[in-house]
Amino acid sequence: MSSTGPPRLRIKPLSPHAAEDICDLDQAKYRFNWGREPFLIVVENQPISSFEELEKLADLEQFKDREFLIVELQPLLAGG
Repeated sequence: MSSTGPPRLRIKPLSPHAAEDICDLDQAKYRFNWGREPFLIVVENQPISSFEELEKLADLEQFKDREFLIVELQPLLAGG
């Protein structure tokens, strides 16, 4: 059975002890505080800094038939 809409997001949390979360692509617009999060949002191994970038990535031919895109949250490291 093929997907009729954009892929959903499978979100891997920062903590290895927390469960993965799933949300629809359009929910991600409000789910993240784009550009102001204390972590990096990495989708399919590509850093994403805005909802518009996420939409463009999801529209790529290689992801059109996918049920899920993998989202990894990676902590920002303060350096000095």
